[in-house]
Amino acid sequence: MGKELILTVVIKKERGTYSSWCPELDVASQGNTVEEARKNLKEAVELHVETMVQNGDLQALLDKLGLTPKDLQKETILPEFFSGPLEIPLAV
Repeated sequence: MGKELILTVVIKKERGTYSSWCPELDVASQGNTVEEARKNLKEAVELHVETMVQNGDLQALLDKLGLTPKDLQKETILPEFFSGPLEIPLAV
């Protein structure tokens, strides 16, 4: 199994569609559903990361994420700052 980079996704409903954004890399996308917006963002982020690595900008990518080359030795890589879902039960 390959390494996994965990990044944030922010999804917001806007005029009947959904916009999605990865704040760590400032990459955005959209979709007609939450799932589609998330899928499209994942593809955009993967392409962004792949392009940076292919262009020799790995250090710039690491700097953007607050990571070091040593962090690349880990199986799961979390940026210096990470936010994720906080699920709160709601009894109504």
